[in-house]
Amino acid sequence: MAEIPSTARARPVPPGAAGMPRQLSTRDLVTELARKASQLARKEVELAKSELRADLKTEISMASGLGIAGVCALLTVAMLLVALVLGLAEAGVWSGWLGALIVAAVVLAIGTVAGLVGWARRVRTPLAATRRTLQDDLRFAKERIT
Repeated sequence: MAEIPSTARARPVPPGAAGMPRQLSTRDLVTELARKASQLARKEVELAKSELRADLKTEISMASGLGIAGVCALLTVAMLLVALVLGLAEAGVWSGWLGALIVAAVVLAIGTVAGLVGWARRVRTPLAATRRTLQDDLRFAKERIT
């Protein structure tokens, strides 16, 4: 294998030279470009991780809130509904089974509305900032290449 002459080996970019691209050799420019691209990629990954953590935290918060509200509502409503059905049967308004059926239909409607409201709180576009910056970076790179 042939040895690379010492003049052809990659030289470290001198400090402050990055701001003076006309004074750099092609090899130094490519090295600097690769270094900056690598740095940009690391920053994009950091942004994605940070945004993913924030989105996940929001989703967990939403789910736990809905879960707690659902359990409390279930327990409270169950007792109130039993009382309502027994009251309707006792008053002779409806028979016990018909009262229970009507009350169950009302509870189902309320539960459906609550579920739809909870579903509306989900994260609709995960990693939105990361996607936007990646698109901007891609557009910027395409403009520089052409």
